[in-house]
Amino acid sequence: MQAMDERLVYSKTPKGAAEIAARSAALSMGARRVLILVDGKRTVADLAPLLKPGEIDGVLAQLEAQGFISRNQSFEPTRPATRALDLSVSLDVSTVGGLVEERNLLTLDEAKRRAVRELVELLGPDGETMSLRIEQCRNGDELRDRVREAERLVAGVLGEASAQDYMRALRRGR
Repeated sequence: MQAMDERLVYSKTPKGAAEIAARSAALSMGARRVLILVDGKRTVADLAPLLKPGEIDGVLAQLEAQGFISRNQSFEPTRPATRALDLSVSLDVSTVGGLVEERNLLTLDEAKRRAVRELVELLGPDGETMSLRIEQCRNGDELRDRVREAERLVAGVLGEASAQDYMRALRRGR
């Protein structure tokens, strides 16, 4: 099988949007994560880090075959202007236990991807609604508010220690 062009962009179909809400298909966690993040803007290259190396082509082919996603007609993705976002400042988490963390400058899209990836890893399907809210953030202020909500959600479901782990993972990146 020939590898997909990394510039290819997919959009969620109505069936895909319904699947996110209903969870009716037997999708793997990785396929579900990719389906959540398919937005008509992200390229195959943007989605690939969500899975193990070499898995993205098969997962996208599966989602497309099942009618959850479709290829965009325009092959060149339209990219929003990238704006550096200082995650440690934006999330007010620049110190932990008196230790100053290294500042990580991320674009808004990178920060959203990191926040969603870590949330899905911790909560699985229980984090989907919050993941979608994070994905819809249009600026750093909105993202900061959603990440605080995600932190409270993780604390409520898994405890305060897990919420602290979530925030450390956002700063550190994996």
